Amino acid sequence: MLGEKRKITACCLLLGASILLPMPDASAQSQPKVSASDRRAIRNEITPELIRAVRRGMEQLLKRQKRTNSFVAEDYSVAANALMGMALLAGGLGADFHAPKTYSQEQAEAQKNTIGPQEYIAALKQNTSTILRYQKKNGYIDDGDSKMYGHGFATLYLAQLYGMSASPDTVIRKALERAIRLIERAQGKEGGWDYLPTGSGVLTSKNTNGDTSITVCQTLALRAARNLGIAVDAGVIDNAKRYIQRAQLANGGFAYRIGRGAIKDYSEFPRSAAGVCILYSLGDYTSAKMRQGILYLEKNYQKDNNFPFYAQYYCAQAMFQVGGQRWKDYFSWISGRFEKNKITGKEKWEKGELLKRQLSDGSWKAGLMERSSSVRTAMALIVLQLPYRFLPIHER
Repeated sequence: MLGEKRKITACCLLLGASILLPMPDASAQSQPKVSASDRRAIRNEITPELIRAVRRGMEQLLKRQKRTNSFVAEDYSVAANALMGMALLAGGLGADFHAPKTYSQEQAEAQKNTIGPQEYIAALKQNTSTILRYQKKNGYIDDGDSKMYGHGFATLYLAQLYGMSASPDTVIRKALERAIRLIERAQGKEGGWDYLPTGSGVLTSKNTNGDTSITVCQTLALRAARNLGIAVDAGVIDNAKRYIQRAQLANGGFAYRIGRGAIKDYSEFPRSAAGVCILYSLGDYTSAKMRQGILYLEKNYQKDNNFPFYAQYYCAQAMFQVGGQRWKDYFSWISGRFEKNKITGKEKWEKGELLKRQLSDGSWKAGLMERSSSVRTAMALIVLQLPYRFLPIHER
């Protein structure tokens, strides 16, 4: 169901109607290929319940975007626009709401919605324009609130947008290159990244030790750019590898910071999920450190934490890359599964963790420390749409 024809349709919806990018050559799309086994997995993972949850979440995001003029009235507007853009791209820009012939009738009914593809395209154009307006001459994509978190998300989003076209726009390319150069310059001497880039505030000394949760945003952006053929300083990559290797603790989790004066003796799940994604983004797929990190995630992903959406956004990407039974177990926990009643023997659909947290308006319930509804909702939508395998950064 996610064969080449459907990928082409989604990309043409995105790019053919956009003022930013010209019509691509459909035969040259840089989307991940979908194997027969992946197609079977998709049929099992994309349930009617998941489709309804995604549709409701998308509708809520589009309504909120209109009310806030592309989120400029909300906290973290750069991060919100970037994550919403990736949520749109992750679902094929609304193409997933039009039932392919390979869907069952039940799935087809679940996909019916009142928002058409043109509205998704307009939303993507609007938040892309917003992100570009926030970029400063030095390359920093800054709303005064999202800091390097938002810059990393926005850079990754621009890379995904650029990478999904065979005839990309030079405006996007130049903005992306400036953003990457800013990331390179902002790296601390220990190899990590902190809240602000060098030269823009009091927390910008090269001597700061970096923050694992911020470092993940930058390394994923660097990987996405490198996948597109954009030059990335090899020294920056090597320093980032040294940073995250030092940040990993004996239990497989990751510290918040490293170096003198840093808290080094405990790990927490959200930043540890980020740490595993850093290893992957830097090309570490099978090392002992990676295996330890995955085992840590398996032991802890069902436990409560203060940043559930941030945590699952990264954990889902890590488990997706691992694949196999680990991914199946994780995704059924996060989205839902059929459970057999021990007495009657009948199967009943049980909502997964993310679907349990979705509110009646389509948005997602707040975590203890996550104040932006748009960011929470966009992260949840990206996680739930991982089975569609649209975003190039998720290619195995």
